[in-house]
Amino acid sequence: MSLYKKDEREQLVFLGTAFLVHPAGYMLTVAQAVSMQDKLMVVPFPASDDFLPVSSPSFQAIPVRVAQVDPERDVALLSIIEDVEINMPDHVIGTPETTECGTVVACLGYAFGFQCIYSQVLQQAMVSAKILSANDTRLFLFDSRVHPGSRGGPLINIEDMRVVGVVSGQFDCLEASPADSEKSMPTSFSYAVSIDYAVSLMEKEGLDII
Repeated sequence: MSLYKKDEREQLVFLGTAFLVHPAGYMLTVAQAVSMQDKLMVVPFPASDDFLPVSSPSFQAIPVRVAQVDPERDVALLSIIEDVEINMPDHVIGTPETTECGTVVACLGYAFGFQCIYSQVLQQAMVSAKILSANDTRLFLFDSRVHPGSRGGPLINIEDMRVVGVVSGQFDCLEASPADSEKSMPTSFSYAVSIDYAVSLMEKEGLDII
């Protein structure tokens, strides 16, 4: 789903992407996109295989709240406030430890949401590396350059169609490395935080992992 907040004029402001992980109405996104003080809303993608307009004049927004957040690992668990009927597959959580380099993955997100283009975008990639960041966060590095609107979307292992990570954005060597360096090296890589950290938030919320 696309993720928004209401501003002081009650207008929706695009923040990124969120995705369902539990039939009780829980979703995941990145911590960098949300705040406890925000009036958060999500909008589901139309269930259609037809060509869709890049922007819609109206849509149904669903209010959500921040249930749990881990800013150090950049993951947040959201909860839908209203009673909404949810249909989703079982066993959506994958196993990062068995996802090897060379695994084909895909990410879903609203890549161009900040440009007011609200079509969902599917990107395919390959896991290029599994690394630890400067604060020992487990990251998947993959060879596809995601756009800011896709942050918070799922990284899906194509082999079993399960989620192994939460997409955080484009990979920055200077942010990931503990070395004190001023040499910037632009890359075409992106990264996702291991789903393990999101599972910890779900368990803290008292949810059964499906």
